[in-house]
Amino acid sequence: MLPVDTLSDDYRFHRTLNEDVKIRPVSETSQHWDLQMANDDYVNVTGYESLKNAICIAIMTRFTELDSIPVYDEFGCRVHELIKANKSEMVRYKIELFVVEVLENMRRVASVESVKVSDDKNYSYLIEFSVISISDAIINGSVSI
Repeated sequence: MLPVDTLSDDYRFHRTLNEDVKIRPVSETSQHWDLQMANDDYVNVTGYESLKNAICIAIMTRFTELDSIPVYDEFGCRVHELIKANKSEMVRYKIELFVVEVLENMRRVASVESVKVSDDKNYSYLIEFSVISISDAIINGSVSI
């Protein structure tokens, strides 16, 4: 079991947002993400960071990739269906719709405030999101796909 700071305000007041193993981009310019380590152990996140972490995981997981695990039936995002599509306004719009659908299906998200999709690099997009959690906090984040 990963250590959890049970005395932190984030844990005590936002426990409904769950806890998770922290992920982070390998570098600022990388599209690859990895588990964050400290002192030869995984870093645990709770509260707001856990929700932001979960959103990034949901967007980066292919739709139905985890169907063999009953709890994750129909989990993931359909943006990966567009992986070979040429960049266009329609593709950006479809990505936005797919991301909004994923966010609206998350139990920890009360409402989706905004999703913005923009060109990041040659063949990738930057997805910026803002949601209101079930604990009435505004969570902002981004992921590059």
